[in-house]
Amino acid sequence: MALPTDYRWISVGKIKIQNRQNSPVGAPQHELIDLIARLEALQDSQEGKRAYQKETRLMWCNPVVENAEYYGLMMQVGDRDVADMAWIDFDTDETRNSGKKDTEGAHYCAHVLVKRQADALGRHLLLAEKVPGINFTSLKAHFNWILNGATPKIFKVEDEDKSYKGKCEIDGFQSKTLQQAMTTGTILDLQLIGHEAQEQGQDEADLIRETSRRLTLDVRREVDADGARRLIKLGIDKVRGWEDVEDDSKELLVRLKSNEGQIKTVEVPVGDGDLEDDTNEALENAFMLNEKVAGFEEPLTQYYGEVRQDMLDKLIEKAVELEAG
Repeated sequence: MALPTDYRWISVGKIKIQNRQNSPVGAPQHELIDLIARLEALQDSQEGKRAYQKETRLMWCNPVVENAEYYGLMMQVGDRDVADMAWIDFDTDETRNSGKKDTEGAHYCAHVLVKRQADALGRHLLLAEKVPGINFTSLKAHFNWILNGATPKIFKVEDEDKSYKGKCEIDGFQSKTLQQAMTTGTILDLQLIGHEAQEQGQDEADLIRETSRRLTLDVRREVDADGARRLIKLGIDKVRGWEDVEDDSKELLVRLKSNEGQIKTVEVPVGDGDLEDDTNEALENAFMLNEKVAGFEEPLTQYYGEVRQDMLDKLIEKAVELEAG
């Protein structure tokens, strides 16, 4: 996957460090500083490199930087299974391969910003530069691997020392409601989906036991709050009207395009209560929209030899903007 040189999409979430479920009752909680300390201790060590996916992927963190309010992590990943890169010369139209060796793979780096201060629920704001192989799932797996390898904490229970370890959870950050997203971008369409169970199958061999019904309502325009409400209400009402479709298989999807060009599909709960109440609830649901940073004087690369302060500055600026609401 080729990365642009002038911008990056940013995943926004919340990370929480806590004790594992089998930890002693009343034991002090693990905290973010426990994860950071372990990452710092391993940043120059082979022990901090995690191999996964049958050892075709490698992830590590190096370096770790910090200021009074944020930690900056340079997450790095190697992917051995990527194909050789082909380059075309725009002047001559000639194409060449890079010549990747069997022992080589693609190397990607991503800045990850974590706020030092936690919110009321013990979660820390996290912004991660989106590149292949570095996402919330892989970050969570890596951080849990790091915490699992740390020295366990000890808590005394009835004069007996009990050891316990920490774990991390990463959730998406609610930056907008569905109504806010629908009124600040372009609604492309509403997609109504339902699945019909077939008692006797739909083919001679009696193999097909389910068929799908799908209806797309094209919109392709921006709407105001009233328009968003009418569209969601219409979609819920139409899906509910499919009497021959099983209730638990009914789906309403809204496809949106943000002002920055990002297209995202969000599922709307259909519900089975009062139509007005369910419409209001759907519009208040969280809509996770990735953020974008751009305007770099120096071109961005897929591998960073060191932390780029300009990227950290833009992540901090975005973090302040998000928390200001």
